[in-house]
Amino acid sequence: MNPRDVLARHASSFHMASRLLRPADANDVAVLYAVCRLIDDIADESTDGAGRIEDFIEALEADEPERIPVDGFGEMLRRRALATAPLVILARTAATEADEGCLIDTEQALLDYCYGVAGTVGELMCPLLGADPVRGRDAAVSLGIAMQLTNIARDVLEDARRGRRYLPGEWIGQLPPEAIASARPVHREPVRSAVRRVVDLAEAHYARAETGMALIPLRNRMAIRVAARLYRAIGLRVRDNGCRYWEGRVSLSHRERRRLALHTVARPRLDAGASDRPV
Repeated sequence: MNPRDVLARHASSFHMASRLLRPADANDVAVLYAVCRLIDDIADESTDGAGRIEDFIEALEADEPERIPVDGFGEMLRRRALATAPLVILARTAATEADEGCLIDTEQALLDYCYGVAGTVGELMCPLLGADPVRGRDAAVSLGIAMQLTNIARDVLEDARRGRRYLPGEWIGQLPPEAIASARPVHREPVRSAVRRVVDLAEAHYARAETGMALIPLRNRMAIRVAARLYRAIGLRVRDNGCRYWEGRVSLSHRERRRLALHTVARPRLDAGASDRPV
């Protein structure tokens, strides 16, 4: 599995931002992304996802990363002295989801899930970006959580059709995925309200993430700011469009992503209000 190809194919926003990273760091970030993507693909597509992920975890805990089929992963892990504990948490969260499905009940369960599948990635990214992994951890975790919340707000209909509900049941009267997917008028308003709350929760975590940006070396900091704003703009569009989840996922065009990236490079500090909307 070639990491740069995986990044280009599956993460258009982050792939655009990654071009701003220092080249050596960009390569290592691509390797990490490919490993995380492999876990996600196994959980989503394999008939024995939980079992295969357990094999993945066993390879990490046995210090045999070469068993994981991503080019350069073992070498990168050792060269960077990367802690594997967050990756194990990510894998265990994915294994649980593959085995049991996903029906989130509470806001805290939502945040725990987002930490497991994305906050952990923020932790792993810290040393790859040149940030102190202790001082930068909380902000990095918040950025991962914020991005995952954006994904959830964007993909409500698609997830419901797959039998998954990431919107907390306590927010929507325990509506099952089938009811969300059917999008009957009686169900739309509570789900719309919940989607709006997810975007608002993401906004709080994007703000926390901004407090740690100064810990990242300048060039890499610019790349992460671009990635954060491209993701954030999707959530803002969901909210600006009235959270009409039954119309399907929203996205930014390549032209909009490019304009927002250029705007971020020109004005790197986060401005209050509309600065993260496509210009």
